[in-house]
Amino acid sequence: MFLMRKEEVQFELKKINDYLSKCSWMDFEFCQMNASQVVMVGSIDQSYNKHAINIKFEQPHFISSLFLWKTDTSKPFIQLVSEEEEFEINTNYQVEQGNYIFKINVEDFEKPPIFIAAKKIFCNILDENPFSKN
Repeated sequence: MFLMRKEEVQFELKKINDYLSKCSWMDFEFCQMNASQVVMVGSIDQSYNKHAINIKFEQPHFISSLFLWKTDTSKPFIQLVSEEEEFEINTNYQVEQGNYIFKINVEDFEKPPIFIAAKKIFCNILDENPFSKN
């Protein structure tokens, strides 16, 4: 049983991808990771520590990831895996039913190197226009 409808997941993915498609770049890192929640944050300069976006994965089951990465603006940032990818990940990691499996595209990687299985995803856009001069 899924805790979040697929339409709700697709809405959050669209919100994330639409936002990041308007950005020249975005650097990402994990700021929280435990059994109840995985939170990744994006900023245009990690040394400045002003986050522009955060993405929360609730009730995570599995994660395979880099620690720091930059977006590949030529591709959607985050997507649900294909059926073929889902089969391969389920075979290797026995992801529990009711989890969505997300893949994240990263700069300088031909294939997505980040996969996260979780029951829910939420996006919070903290800075609508991080590239504006203040």
